Amino acid sequence: MDKTKIIPAPFEKGVNFTNWLEYRSADEINPDYFTQQDFVNARKLGCDVIRLPIHFEKICREEDGYLIPEKITTILDNVAAWCEELEMYIVLDFHNDCTADSFTPVDVDKILIPVWTQLANRYKDRSEYIVYEIMNEPHNIDIPLWNEIIARVHKVIRQIDQKHWVIVGGADWNSTAAMKTLPDFQDDRVIYNFHYYDPHTFTHQGASWCHMERVIGLPFPYDADKMPSMPENPTEVERRCFENYPEGGQLSAVIDCFDQYAEFSHKRNSPLFCGEFGCFMTVPNDMRIQWYRIVTRLLAERGIARTSWDYFGTFGIFHRVERGVRPRFPEDLNRELLAAMDLNADVE
Repeated sequence: MDKTKIIPAPFEKGVNFTNWLEYRSADEINPDYFTQQDFVNARKLGCDVIRLPIHFEKICREEDGYLIPEKITTILDNVAAWCEELEMYIVLDFHNDCTADSFTPVDVDKILIPVWTQLANRYKDRSEYIVYEIMNEPHNIDIPLWNEIIARVHKVIRQIDQKHWVIVGGADWNSTAAMKTLPDFQDDRVIYNFHYYDPHTFTHQGASWCHMERVIGLPFPYDADKMPSMPENPTEVERRCFENYPEGGQLSAVIDCFDQYAEFSHKRNSPLFCGEFGCFMTVPNDMRIQWYRIVTRLLAERGIARTSWDYFGTFGIFHRVERGVRPRFPEDLNRELLAAMDLNADVE
């Protein structure tokens, strides 16, 4: 047996359909931002799974008992039907506020439990193509507390629905270390989830929200001869980026992470899912492609399912187009990037 391979998830590769059911109230959401044709197009690219971030904390109101509005359930019913027709999995991801100063409330189960009670009751008799992801990137919450919460929510789902796969992720932004502390759910339909944006200094160089606008031109893997100079009068963030990158930017550091994932999967006897991975478009295209090629290969070699972040966005699989303009399929696809991600670069 190849020890690098893990127990496979029921799906292999796909993308996140972002900025649709996030950040807005139900009234503000455009039900036609993504259509059935977008799902058809993703299938043409070779995707067998779509991860759909849903910001229930914006959509559902406490005064209504966190009832999911009919407008949203209609969208989800349509998405489920489209994916079933295409024989493509859909991950319903309870997404959340992940800005730098945000935090997961210590009583987040007061919305998680009613939302997942509704979803499990709604989809318990539907096809296996529907997958539940309990919560995206819990953070700034004590790890033991989060582990207690996710165990309770998992139990609630299983009291209603024993059929569908459930994705679980650790605290600390779905980190590897926190994933290792998660309960052993003793459930043969649980998938453990992590996110991968490392080396962060490379994948987020130029990103204003990380205060890294002047951190640009870093190569991956690290190469001392190709490193740019540190900016003049560097900030503390900039200084740390340049000081830590000679170690963090090594290919060996990346490989070590993926070896840890495979080891964890064997210990838990459960599949793994990289629900998000990506490299910001401020990184030159050839360097982005290099990073995606390496990371995709490491995921594939270990049999880890994956959905990249994202589709249309600034981490996406299209060439950048004018702000506010929706890219065209297939004309604006970044075909070199698709090939590096082992997706169909010849789609017409």
